[in-house]
Amino acid sequence: MLQFHLQGEGVQIASQFLTMLPYVATIVVLVLISRNANFIKVNMPASIGKPFFPGS
Repeated sequence: MLQFHLQGEGVQIASQFLTMLPYVATIVVLVLISRNANFIKVNMPASIGKPFFPGS
């Protein structure tokens, strides 16, 4: 929506740049989240690293 709004306002930015903004924002958020070790430990699944035995 930002792309359409800015183009409607007449902002002179390449449409390819505006199209890639959601993907760049996603990558930035993932990088920022992965830098916080405490956040990773708190939100890690409790069974990570444990073998799965069906039926037990």
